[in-house]
Amino acid sequence: MPNLVRAVPGRPRRLSLAFLAAALAAGCATAHPAPGAQRATEPRLQIAYAIATPDTIGHLYEVRIDIGGALGDTLRLQMPVWSPGRYARMDFARNVRDESVQDVNGHAVRYDRENGSLWRIYPAGAGHVTMRYRVFADNLSGTFSVLDTAHANWNGASLFMYVVGHKPDSVSLAVTTPAGWHIINGASTSPDQRQFRFANYDEMIDTPTEVAKHFDVDSFTVDHRLYRVVVHHNGSQNGYHQGFVRAVERIVRYENTVIAPPPLTMYTFLFNVGYDGSDGMEHLYSTQIQTRAPWTDSASVMATVEDAAHEYFHTWNVKRIRPALLGPFDYSAERYQPSLWVAEGWTQYYGEIGLLRAGLVSKEDYYQTLANVIEENLESPGRKVVSARMASFLAPFWDGAATPMRVDRSSFFSYYTKGEGLALVLDLDIRARTHNTKSLDDVLRALKRSSWDAPNASYYLQGRGYTEDDVVRAASEAAGADLATWFDRYVGGVDDPPFAASLAQAGLRLESQAGSHGTVYTVVEDPNATADQLLVRHGWLTGTVTR
Repeated sequence: MPNLVRAVPGRPRRLSLAFLAAALAAGCATAHPAPGAQRATEPRLQIAYAIATPDTIGHLYEVRIDIGGALGDTLRLQMPVWSPGRYARMDFARNVRDESVQDVNGHAVRYDRENGSLWRIYPAGAGHVTMRYRVFADNLSGTFSVLDTAHANWNGASLFMYVVGHKPDSVSLAVTTPAGWHIINGASTSPDQRQFRFANYDEMIDTPTEVAKHFDVDSFTVDHRLYRVVVHHNGSQNGYHQGFVRAVERIVRYENTVIAPPPLTMYTFLFNVGYDGSDGMEHLYSTQIQTRAPWTDSASVMATVEDAAHEYFHTWNVKRIRPALLGPFDYSAERYQPSLWVAEGWTQYYGEIGLLRAGLVSKEDYYQTLANVIEENLESPGRKVVSARMASFLAPFWDGAATPMRVDRSSFFSYYTKGEGLALVLDLDIRARTHNTKSLDDVLRALKRSSWDAPNASYYLQGRGYTEDDVVRAASEAAGADLATWFDRYVGGVDDPPFAASLAQAGLRLESQAGSHGTVYTVVEDPNATADQLLVRHGWLTGTVTR
């Protein structure tokens, strides 16, 4: 793609709506590559969605679904019970109300509910039906949706039903907004675009959208890709805005070197700052991040940068290089799968060390972050109860799930933290084994070759999802040794990872001392480090290898 917006390095460019339109028209007809070739066996239907925001006081969206084609005797519409990236069962249907179904002449069509989240329509020979309903939405997050006097912000799984058996069919979406409000999402190719077409339902609901009276849009280009930074800030930004955009650009420049620049032409960061919501969620062509803390000091800005570093790394890790159950998706029941310690834990690792490698935090700051991660991995009681693999598998029990009964939280340990610790050990071990000619980056690149670059397994994107065996093979390939025993011990088992020994390979010491609330860890440099250790340390800190 040509450079649509020429930005001076280090100086992000603020886009007016008119300028953005001209820039996108120059060469960005679509942000999406072609979907996978395989499709469902059912004849395609014509499926058109429309969403309106008439009731900001009552927090009620209006949704319309027009369905045409060979409808058969029975048509089923499923409301998702969970949303990718948030693995607990949410049962979004509880906020659906005022349903009605009509034929093309406006006559009522009979329907009932097969279960709480599944509607069954009886077209009775009709070639077209329209389903209408409203959804109450009052939660700004990466999973739910909100509609109030400040803005409309939606995540598709919480609003849109799908036609069972027809998720692969292309869909359109028409948006009606309050007068004078603006709209943007990861599929917008012109300012205030209100008509969209998506390759399939999965892509539509993977496109969070912000609608508001005002928001800032800045852009930069990296690797011939257009990046947009959208900030909806509640109150004054206190002069931090431009520095924030430059920091996001530095994150993108570093993270694009880990695997490869992602296969897209445009990517959109959506930030809500100072509103009642705190979350971050990855998407194919965008990310959505909320923080309650307004930008009142540099620390509050850096916290938002950290979120961006994590979520952007997901553009490859979990969205494209994905576990087998995470694309295409079954939205009718929560998914149990064992690899979130890679999808989330490794992303956490790269997001945090990425701040260092991008020059946004000091080496000393990162050593402190690392010591905190190691402390959690060596002191939390749940680490001896649940393995990384089982923590991932049980994510639907913990990741935002309601707890109506008392549970023993000491029996669980976060796959984010456990996965981050394992990523550290694996990265250092691979660098030491190969004299810094390979790293954890090579494991992800091998996973890409075996999964994303594989023949298409479904209509969804390209390639296939990976398995745990794929991860073991990729790690062993990078290390030049069979790591199956390592995985059995530290991923499938509950042995503490050998942090001290791994750090020593980079000429670092793990020190500990008793504190008022338990053991306190620090990471310090060994002044007597050997040349080989210094080689590993330099490569690890900078994210480089020796050629």
